[in-house]
Amino acid sequence: MTTLLERPAVAAASPARRTAHPVAVATLVASLALLVQVLGYVAGWAGHETTATVGWYVGFVGLVAPYAVVLLGERLTGPQRLVAAVACSLLLYLSWFLTSPLLATRFDETLHVTTLVTLADGAGLFAQNSMLPVSPHYPGLELAAVAVHWVSGLPLVACQVVVVVLARVTLVVALFLLAATVTRSARVAGLVVLLYMASAQFYFFNAQFSYQTVAIAMLAAALLFLARACDPAETRPWRPMVAAQVCLAALAVTHHLTSWLTLGALWLLALLFRLGGEQLRARRTLVAAEVATVVAAAWAAIVAPLLVRYLGPIFDNAGTELARLLALDGGGRSVGADGGGAPAPAWEVGVMAGSMVLWCLLLVPAAYAAWRGRGVGRSRARLLPLVLAAAYPGLLVARLSPAAGEVADRASTFVTMAMALVVGAWLVPRLREVGRLGVPAVVLLVLGGTMLGSGPDWQRVPGGYLPGAEQRSVDATTVEVARWAGRHLPAGSRIATDTTLGRVLPNFAPVEPVTSSPGTGDAVNVTELFLAREVDDRSLAIIRDGDVDFVAVDTRITGQRVRSGSWFEGSQGWGEQAAVLDAEQLGKFADVPGVDLVLDGPVRVYDVRALTGERQVFTDRPDPVLPGDARPGQLALAGLALLAVVLLGRSRLQTLVATPTALLVSLPVLMALGAVGALVGVEPVAGTVLLALVTGAIALLPAAVPTGDRRPPALPAVAALAAGVLVTCVVVACLAQWRAQLDTPSLPAPPVAAAEEAR
Repeated sequence: MTTLLERPAVAAASPARRTAHPVAVATLVASLALLVQVLGYVAGWAGHETTATVGWYVGFVGLVAPYAVVLLGERLTGPQRLVAAVACSLLLYLSWFLTSPLLATRFDETLHVTTLVTLADGAGLFAQNSMLPVSPHYPGLELAAVAVHWVSGLPLVACQVVVVVLARVTLVVALFLLAATVTRSARVAGLVVLLYMASAQFYFFNAQFSYQTVAIAMLAAALLFLARACDPAETRPWRPMVAAQVCLAALAVTHHLTSWLTLGALWLLALLFRLGGEQLRARRTLVAAEVATVVAAAWAAIVAPLLVRYLGPIFDNAGTELARLLALDGGGRSVGADGGGAPAPAWEVGVMAGSMVLWCLLLVPAAYAAWRGRGVGRSRARLLPLVLAAAYPGLLVARLSPAAGEVADRASTFVTMAMALVVGAWLVPRLREVGRLGVPAVVLLVLGGTMLGSGPDWQRVPGGYLPGAEQRSVDATTVEVARWAGRHLPAGSRIATDTTLGRVLPNFAPVEPVTSSPGTGDAVNVTELFLAREVDDRSLAIIRDGDVDFVAVDTRITGQRVRSGSWFEGSQGWGEQAAVLDAEQLGKFADVPGVDLVLDGPVRVYDVRALTGERQVFTDRPDPVLPGDARPGQLALAGLALLAVVLLGRSRLQTLVATPTALLVSLPVLMALGAVGALVGVEPVAGTVLLALVTGAIALLPAAVPTGDRRPPALPAVAALAAGVLVTCVVVACLAQWRAQLDTPSLPAPPVAAAEEAR
């Protein structure tokens, strides 16, 4: 595959006249907007949530608008458009990430961090994760992160960032090149990426350390490679075909639903090519679909029983609620409302509604043009993105149901990708007619989609403790208790607690929440234990059946209504009686014979091992300031290796970076490396040796052949200034979170007698 700068589809839009450093100027403006958001985050950590919310909205508009200006304009080369698209996507990621840069606190993230921690600790593949049993069986995300940790010694939180950033860059580059390949226009490709950022999932969900983040990137990369392999002008189609299979295999071990949807799309594409008389494309697509199906089926067969138990209830609930919604039988939800029913402000509903209406207005003429064979070509394969784009109004209806809305949120990633392609191809030739309305329209689409996918305002900014509110329930107290558990609770301890503590504790401590998740082997629903008003025979039976060692009670939820999800894992079916708990229910463990209070405070931890006749022992480990460990010595060696590559193999490194294949298959390579580490043990010495081998291999790559007197362009001063602003944003955000959440004194150890017995 040729380099990014040499692809005809990318370079085709080179203008006759250029503006000096337009992307750098846009990045500087966006960086200053990000600084506004970060200052708002600092205010949020200090308890001024309104200031944080206003800063988020002002900064978000300032993030999107400058890139909309340059990507909608005519005076950019193809490579400049690609750089602008990547830069915009990364600054939007920073906007989200800097709300909690030192610690993963979102629901899905904490569940995947548990799998990552067990891998990094050498537990091997398929170690149990009671809160998300399916995660260890689709470990592509975690394998890539553990590979980074293995060879570099970086803290796990930094490894998570590396993987997510790599996935986001892969997604944007692949989507840009795919759109450029289909439409033969870099300007269309830039607009397609910009419109895709209006997906309800792009800003929030697909920025998390979660398996869909990597899966979507692998999907886009596989489609790009397959498009290249099906190009009749490709002289060596086996190369992109192999690369496509590598990405599809990585997808198969990363995310179940995305993998299956991709397989369905491949089989449909092969059929459409066949019906359209495109025999070459049909044969090659069919081969890709057959091989990928075998790989995905073989992997799914290993975990089939677990998948049925895990996915079955999700689709059952979604179908039931959607049927009730269509029958006008209630059970719906207000647009923009949180799980507790608190409505969004009217102006926010207006922005979200405006973005949805605008999408529909754009889709009507764009879909008609695509149907007539204009914009996205005349191949029958155009029917696939056309049908997906036409499904958008159905997703809007499904959002009115809680469970069906979750399915609609996930599906919006794929539907928006198709809409961006169909609308972008139709809209670019008409941008002059749109005139100055283009930038406000794009900002409305991206802002409205982001608000729709990221929930209420408290989801978007840091602030004070909110009970039952996802990441806003993870505050300094929550982290203190998790670190206390990491120091003192014996490995393998089973804890009955609420959902928030249940997902955070395993990030810091080798403990296991007692859950009702299918696939754990000893699933027990602890909801009834907490709803009871006294520790009766039924409560004792739950403790025995669940092998419960400790009960952790967060007294701050007393009298509160959950804002997101449910108080306890498995309590969704308990209705109103599980929505609000009183002091009697949460305080019943005090003064019960055989139950010892080992941690007092807003969160109380009770030792119930005496009820089952187990010895009451504790441990004394080092303080786990953050999940996982950092290896300073190995990190220093990794830095020296990177410096050696930069100094000794600069031209070779430039050749490697400028090749799309190297970027797009980097995540599968990391997954394979992580699998090796999980099998042989992620020992630092082995990782350092491996890093040395990789460094030597890069040094032996053929050097780039100089072309005349061309030299790499000097970094403009405006770009250097933007980089300085971005560094400031990261430092300020990290310091704010450290002071608000992590810079706290240690909680007292359990009773002295128990500690002495442990010694």
